[in-house]
Amino acid sequence: MLPRRFTIKQVVEKTGLEESEIRFYETAFREFLSFPELGQIRGGDYTADHIEVFCRIKDLIYKRGFTVDEVRRELRAFARTIGRQSFASAAIAARPPHYARVLAVTSGKGGVGKTTISINVALALAQASKRVAIFDADLGLANVHILLGVKPRFNLSHMVHDGFSLSDILIEGPLGVKVLAGGQGSRALANMDDEQRRWVLRQLDALEKEVDYLIVDTGAGISENVLRFAAFADEILVVATPNIASCADAYSIIKILLEMEPQSKIGLLTNQVENRYHSRNVFNRIDTATREYLHYSLADLGWVVEDRHVLAANQARKPLVIEYPYAPASTCIAAVAETILQERAFKNTAKQSSFSELMEALRRAMVGAEA
Repeated sequence: MLPRRFTIKQVVEKTGLEESEIRFYETAFREFLSFPELGQIRGGDYTADHIEVFCRIKDLIYKRGFTVDEVRRELRAFARTIGRQSFASAAIAARPPHYARVLAVTSGKGGVGKTTISINVALALAQASKRVAIFDADLGLANVHILLGVKPRFNLSHMVHDGFSLSDILIEGPLGVKVLAGGQGSRALANMDDEQRRWVLRQLDALEKEVDYLIVDTGAGISENVLRFAAFADEILVVATPNIASCADAYSIIKILLEMEPQSKIGLLTNQVENRYHSRNVFNRIDTATREYLHYSLADLGWVVEDRHVLAANQARKPLVIEYPYAPASTCIAAVAETILQERAFKNTAKQSSFSELMEALRRAMVGAEA
């Protein structure tokens, strides 16, 4: 049975690349698009495997910040290692189980409880016997460590600007959750350039191999830092409240993230709601808009009720699920964590391609060579 063929327009739709970029990739990475097992590019049409190669190269260049020469060099090295004829077959495997699921928590609008959600979901996953780390990517205005009640001696700014390693700044928080603290009040950190973001993402590769879940607490809004760290994740959890501005901003960031990465897996969590029915109204409002205008269905990750215990725990600098484990909001957080754990409900299977193992191997090689 011959493999299905796709036109250049279909490849554009599936990858989010411009036609000119696809043509450039064909030229720049021709030797990696012509292995017999992939099928030949005939008459301007492509196989599903070609699309996967385009997506993975795009991932390295756009999200990881690697140059074309770096990607080409590492692809060649990998091909030499395993043998040219087995290049494709060796890559046809699921993502190695020892790599973490990376879940970015973001929002369009500030003040929606995003960081509270991040740390308490992380702790709820730890309570389910998972190894968890949390990366405070709200650069320059980081406060994960405050709400966790820990006092890091060093933070991300020391890694970016002073050459500290990941192990130098990583600390252990409640329930064994590893914490990578962001910098606080650092304008330079809030405005990291591409090379600095690239360095941070490489360091996160090492952390991904040590834990089951890596929670990335991004900043609010649509700055380059927020978008790049969100796009880095396997799945994205968008937090919104019933506030109409929050809903509008949540839709906006979802739209932008899908433009950056059409294969994103995005779920919505409604916070500070009165009850389940109130939550459904908020979810339906945003999901209806994404279905109609973006042709995308959001995953419903649940809700967290408005609860006085949340403010009390934050004021005491203690996590809600530990300080008030039986509070209504804690019960909601546990349900959200359970939804995340049930991978059939919320897992990005679109990114699990025939080339994921190859790309993970390249990432490991690059970290080893250039960290």
